[in-house]
Amino acid sequence: MPYFDRVPQQLDIVIDFLRQQQARGLTHVDLDDRARQFLIQLSKQQKSSAAGPTRAEPTRSAPLAAAVARPDAEPAPIVEPATPILTTGNSKAEKLADLRRQLLTFPQKRGLSQLRQKLVFSQGNPDAAIVFVGEAPTHPDEQQGSPFAGAIGEKLDEILKAMGLSRAEVYITHLVKYRPAMKNQTTNNRTATPAEIAAFLPVLAHEMEIVRPKVLIALGTPVSQALCESRETLDALGGRWHDWNSVPLRVTESPSFLLTAATAKKRKFWEDMLAVMEKVQMPINDKQRSYFLTK
Repeated sequence: MPYFDRVPQQLDIVIDFLRQQQARGLTHVDLDDRARQFLIQLSKQQKSSAAGPTRAEPTRSAPLAAAVARPDAEPAPIVEPATPILTTGNSKAEKLADLRRQLLTFPQKRGLSQLRQKLVFSQGNPDAAIVFVGEAPTHPDEQQGSPFAGAIGEKLDEILKAMGLSRAEVYITHLVKYRPAMKNQTTNNRTATPAEIAAFLPVLAHEMEIVRPKVLIALGTPVSQALCESRETLDALGGRWHDWNSVPLRVTESPSFLLTAATAKKRKFWEDMLAVMEKVQMPINDKQRSYFLTK
């Protein structure tokens, strides 16, 4: 069977795949050279067919065929194909600095036009045993250029102090490294989209390959669901250990939630911190064990 006689079947597969990705919230897909050549040849075939005899339209192929063949169609955003992230350096700090440099143009290369322009990278000790991962920068983070600034940052500092730690002893980062943008934005923030989260997951994975922590703490629902690859609620995912790329993972509330949380919720969060401390074999005294317990 000639190659383009199989085009209807090929298109069905492509469209099914694209619809699946759209349902997941993705707006762009990366094309390797083979896929790109297929679409180019398909476009040429469609144009040549338009001048010749007509034939029955293939089932469910119209949306993609129109997007490929119509000369007046809106041009698709140019997205650089995904490539493995490689960093150079003789130390963790040097490799993280190289990663930071590469991320300065990451949104443009990935077609992430709904992110703001200022990179907010990590903070803390590259040799830390414990890593805190938030969802995305907020307005105070963007203003100060570091993760977990402002009132939320003060709450995180209180948590670290209660654990007997400081920011200099842990590593703090966000999954999405740029603040998500929105219309008429001032100090307001929005949740990162599934596409934005998916684009930055390989970045976080490489970042953790450099740091090599003993424990990851995911703060808040979006990042917890992303790392657990689950749509379960935070309550359902919490209270137990998960695994992310061979690193023990604990999911819990964001410090922003704790600003107004009831004592019982604060205790549940603190139990996660106690579990982390036990996991990395930190000493825990009686006072620490009793925080937020009702008498």
